[in-house]
Amino acid sequence: MAKQVKMENVDRISGLHDSILIHILSFLSAKQVIRTSILSTRWRYLFALLPNLHFDFEGDLWRRGYTSYRHIDIYSYASLVDKMLITHNMTNIDKFRLKCRTMIDPDRFHAWISAAVHRGVKHLDLNISPGKFTTRPAVLFTCRTLVTLKLCMEFDFVLDVPKGAHFPNLKIIHLEEVNFSNDDSVKSLLSGCTSLEDLVIEKFLMSNISNFNISHPFLKRLTLLYTYQSDYGWITIDAPNLVYLEYDDELVAGYSLQNLQSLVKADIDISNSLQVDGSTFFRGICNVRSLILSDTSLELLLSCAPLPVFPNLVKLKIHCSNDLRPYYDQWEKGLETLLSSLPELEKLEFNQEALISLPEKAPSCLLSKLKSIKISDFTDERDCIGKAKYFLKNGRALEKLTIRTALRYSGERKSKISKVLSASPWESKHLCIFIF
Repeated sequence: MAKQVKMENVDRISGLHDSILIHILSFLSAKQVIRTSILSTRWRYLFALLPNLHFDFEGDLWRRGYTSYRHIDIYSYASLVDKMLITHNMTNIDKFRLKCRTMIDPDRFHAWISAAVHRGVKHLDLNISPGKFTTRPAVLFTCRTLVTLKLCMEFDFVLDVPKGAHFPNLKIIHLEEVNFSNDDSVKSLLSGCTSLEDLVIEKFLMSNISNFNISHPFLKRLTLLYTYQSDYGWITIDAPNLVYLEYDDELVAGYSLQNLQSLVKADIDISNSLQVDGSTFFRGICNVRSLILSDTSLELLLSCAPLPVFPNLVKLKIHCSNDLRPYYDQWEKGLETLLSSLPELEKLEFNQEALISLPEKAPSCLLSKLKSIKISDFTDERDCIGKAKYFLKNGRALEKLTIRTALRYSGERKSKISKVLSASPWESKHLCIFIF
């Protein structure tokens, strides 16, 4: 008879290496992490070795079942942050994220930021109410280990960056609802970030700024979203290494776009309530190779005189808004006019309504360069079919024509479109047509 082996209770998890246990703890909430400290002496201070700390006051309290936050609940959670961040500061911090819109003593809040800075934080993400943050949080401007900085405040917060602020390793800045005290504050921030590569400015109020000057020799990506501008504001961009620009906003009174010869891709969605001439802006980005335009941006570009030429553009995509579609028939000119200024264009995506007319003389890019065309919101109406036939007839280099039909088009109607286009003459010898 075989002997029965008696299995003893063995704590195999506690025997794992610290790095493995810390990795396991990284999947738990802050509250759960603290609770592990009572498991045994092996676990007592493991939480202090966590390199990534994420505190979400409202989110964590809500997940614990609180629909309204009592002072005692907030105090308890704040004490938890104290314990993890200040009381046991045994290791450096890689990532520190704090989301707190509740009433916390500003001195306590500054103590948390100071602790993160003194522990060499690399990635700092603060989503807070401005009452907790002074306009010049001195300790933040002494943090030389920062690689990523994200600040999300509210519109009444004004950031005053002192001269001499230095962030030698900071590569990514994302500012949302953060306003600058003056032009010099912007200059101090950018000049102090000698390694900056990616800058995002979102929901920015320009009331204190006369010239929003973004000048940086190493900046590669720039995103400007929903700034709230004054009627006299200017934007200057001087970035010889910039490869990507996203600009979603109103036109300002003036622009100075310099040294953008490295620009590869631009995503532009601008409107023009101030009735400003957009020529300077579009001439500044004319070296781009890939361009995404909203319909309002296309309309503004077509109003420029003379129309800028994009000599290097190989990819163009036009976004069309449902709100503007009833007004397309009021446009005097459309996409067909722009094509004459795109001699190297190879790939084109657009909504069929953006093409207003069919020029008798085909654009040079269509005759020799265009390889791929995608037309969306396509219908089986005669004028729409005519647009596709125009590209087939003149597209000598065309390799792929993709038709995306309007919503709720039946298979039968799609088949009808396919038969009509397949029977049409075309110039290209290597063309495939796809209909969806």
